[in-house]
Amino acid sequence: MTDGIAIGYLRVDVSGDSFDLHKAAIAHLAKRWGYDLKEIVSANEHTAEPIEYLTAITRLSKADAVFTLSARHFEGCTVPADLIAVCDVITVADKQTFARQIPSPFGTRGFTPPNKETK
Repeated sequence: MTDGIAIGYLRVDVSGDSFDLHKAAIAHLAKRWGYDLKEIVSANEHTAEPIEYLTAITRLSKADAVFTLSARHFEGCTVPADLIAVCDVITVADKQTFARQIPSPFGTRGFTPPNKETK
């Protein structure tokens, strides 16, 4: 039984000669954590809008997670908030999970339930 669908993501220019090894590491960890890895999306320094493309693939496949080797595979070594909004992002090298944030029905203000003193 799988815990969900996953997509892999690698920057070819960041992985360099280790690209195939990095693909195998992503596949191994995704399987170990119970995900069905559908594909590994690759990009390079010439790919137009790689995160938008990855996010679209993630949405279309209804993926629960994106596995990547490390945050170095994202611009500025930062996991994009737009991607985290769609799915969990898991890094293989340090096994960090950036959990998706489900939007609050109360907006960004937050919600404070009434207490006995304010009723």
